[in-house]
Amino acid sequence: MSVLADKIEQFILHKLLEDEEENIVLRRNELADELDCAPSQISYVLSTRFSNDKGFMVESRRGSGGFVRIIRLAPAKEDRTPAPISERLPAVNITMEDLDVLLYRLIKSKSLTNREAVLLHHTFEALFDEVDEPQRLNVIGRILKHLNLR
Repeated sequence: MSVLADKIEQFILHKLLEDEEENIVLRRNELADELDCAPSQISYVLSTRFSNDKGFMVESRRGSGGFVRIIRLAPAKEDRTPAPISERLPAVNITMEDLDVLLYRLIKSKSLTNREAVLLHHTFEALFDEVDEPQRLNVIGRILKHLNLR
């Protein structure tokens, strides 16, 4: 299920990155139809990957008029400026989720625009698909090091 869960998570994260608001509202059944999965799989991803400790709050209403609202929680004041990735994570454990969280924080601190974050997300995604881990970590580190953060 992890491949499908990753696909669902990435779809929701793309929606959040494209949206200028602090929350998005989705219809679980429509999302499940679009991603060709069961609504329960959407619920699973929401409960495991969009939790409070990961910076999100999820409101859900079931039924014919049901919806899912995903709200980005404001990080604590000391978290406004992200720590360098080398201080946050051991290099061997960097995941797309970690990079998406970093990109989100850079957007919130106005160090990146939404467009730049989406472009970087797709770049990192391509690296995960095409490049072996040791090289991938080196390239990701070089990209992050050379970002001209405002």
